Amino acid sequence: MEKVSARPGQLTGSAGPFAWDLTETLQGAPIFTFPRWSWRHPLLPATQMLPAARAHYDGTFSHPAGTLTLRQAPGASARIYGHGNAHRWGWLHADLGGGDALEIVAAVSIRAGLRALLPLVFLRLRRHGRTWPRRAERTAIGWAGVGRFRTDLTTPTWSVTGRSGLRRIRVKVTLPADRTLALDYVDPDGSPAVCRNSERADAEIRLERWWGRWRPEASWNLDGTAHVEVGDR
Repeated sequence: MEKVSARPGQLTGSAGPFAWDLTETLQGAPIFTFPRWSWRHPLLPATQMLPAARAHYDGTFSHPAGTLTLRQAPGASARIYGHGNAHRWGWLHADLGGGDALEIVAAVSIRAGLRALLPLVFLRLRRHGRTWPRRAERTAIGWAGVGRFRTDLTTPTWSVTGRSGLRRIRVKVTLPADRTLALDYVDPDGSPAVCRNSERADAEIRLERWWGRWRPEASWNLDGTAHVEVGDR
């Protein structure tokens, strides 16, 4: 029997032979990947955020082979809810070091009439304590507006490109076969889906700024440290 509890600063639960009791100590401000208002007003098909974009974890995780004890283990936690799983989706969490992080959610809604649209991309880059795109660059529905960011939701490699204001970004994510778990499952409505997840994916991130021409501003190469998920039907 599954039993899960997520309270501020405390994560506990059990699922089959697994159980955990963890204390979560925040190391940074939350990241609202979707518009902040979508958590209070569920008008979008789904919404996602990171209450702990960076955190330390202490406690125990029990499994059939024993118990793993954590002491100041670095990590993050995310929350997502919606009116059902997407038709296709991609997700990236990249800890860029030094308190910087990149969060991307790209999805095609399963709602009739929306499945034929291109994936809608929600992107938030936390760098030097500030987030991009900035508030002035957002629209009511998404960060920097519909169509500003584009994605190619394929495996084993998928990408995101786009710009907002005076900056543009290119992201390339790779899910190596030997580091990816593919899981077939069935939604509550009976429709099948496949989720491919890797906590050891690779990512190349390039950030550029316009100074009369596009010039490199920052870059990150994550070798086996990106957390990535790609799903389809």
